[in-house]
Amino acid sequence: MKKWLPLMVGAGVLMGASAYWWHTRPYNAAQLMQCLPAERSLHVYLDVGMLRAGGILDLVAGAKGTEDADYKKFVEESGFDYRSDMDAVAAGFRDGDQYFAVKGRFHWDKLANYARNHGGRCQDLFCSMAASDPSRTISFTLLRADVLALAVARDPRAVDLISPGEWKTPPTISAVALWIDAPPFVFSDPAILPTGTRSFLSPLAQARGTIFTLGPTADRKAFQLMMDVDSATPEDAAKLAGQLASTTDLLKKMLERDNKKPSSSDLSGVLVAGRFEAQQSRVTGTWAIERSFLESLVSGKVE
Repeated sequence: MKKWLPLMVGAGVLMGASAYWWHTRPYNAAQLMQCLPAERSLHVYLDVGMLRAGGILDLVAGAKGTEDADYKKFVEESGFDYRSDMDAVAAGFRDGDQYFAVKGRFHWDKLANYARNHGGRCQDLFCSMAASDPSRTISFTLLRADVLALAVARDPRAVDLISPGEWKTPPTISAVALWIDAPPFVFSDPAILPTGTRSFLSPLAQARGTIFTLGPTADRKAFQLMMDVDSATPEDAAKLAGQLASTTDLLKKMLERDNKKPSSSDLSGVLVAGRFEAQQSRVTGTWAIERSFLESLVSGKVE
């Protein structure tokens, strides 16, 4: 027994060190996303830190100190302000339910007290409370000290579906501010698509999947929106690229007919600048996004 003791101690130390490394290493974007349910979902990743560094977060949220009274009260009671405490969020949307894995800085005691003070209940590291939609419940827990799992769903314990894991096909998420993985059914109902984009997005219902990314340009003075469509065949890809190019040309002609000049600060100006290319069974699209467009979008002036 004595001769095995050093080996057993060494194995125990190694296992402990491995567990410590696993639970303390920072989650990257793909790991955070894989905490969420994988099937039948629209998935979104948002790098809040990148938006904050680029001044976009303040642009979207408004100047510090202009928050409404309810939000200020939430920050005071929960100890969490997304402006400064959130670094990234992975979100999944399925059948009307919402799942989130949020990376940031949290005060569990304050979050739990907030739930209790608003009619919720907490036990150990699990909390639940009523959502604004009476058919759904907000449930949340800490996966790690810096990762909060939260669900807004019909199942009162839907947060149990959020946990560290590995998808059958792990996502590849580059260093971008926004990443969206949209399955075909998202585009199957044109009525729910944003006005002005239906002609561009509806054909994506025939693809196997579409990924959108939004990230800064090389000079970091603007953003670039990119689309990567996985078509069933090279023929389908060529057809889709042709459809998107034709729609763009038609929009250009309509603007010319109405004596309107495309502007980078409105949606039509962004759309007419789109470029498309088909390679094998994939189609890529690229649009330049100026800061002026984001400002118009936030202010509600985008047409």
